[in-house]
Amino acid sequence: MLILITAAILSFMIFFPVVVATSVFKVLDEKQSSKFLRIFFPKYYLFGFVLSLTGLIIAIFDKNNMSLIVFLLIIIGFLFSRQFLMPLINKAKDNNNEKKFNILHRVSVLINFIQISLCVFLLIIFLK
Repeated sequence: MLILITAAILSFMIFFPVVVATSVFKVLDEKQSSKFLRIFFPKYYLFGFVLSLTGLIIAIFDKNNMSLIVFLLIIIGFLFSRQFLMPLINKAKDNNNEKKFNILHRVSVLINFIQISLCVFLLIIFLK
């Protein structure tokens, strides 16, 4: 079951930049895409949190300490991004502070990359 949860997290996290983001920026203008992403991202982070929490609970019952630690780190990434980073990114965008926006956006991309890497790490362990 842990492998399925991990694969689900990895899948939706890869689906967003490959399919959703590229489509949004091709179809919508900057104002519309910004409005869409402000609605989308809280749900994206919440969905990731719920999946990761499910994985954490299963890892606790399975007494799988490696998975427990990885899911906990992934959860922290989703919570931090949703509750702290996203409001700062939105504020920087609203204030036309492009430098701050770019830095904060890079931090969010880095967190996403780390979460994806953690999922790949778990999948490799599960498949051994």
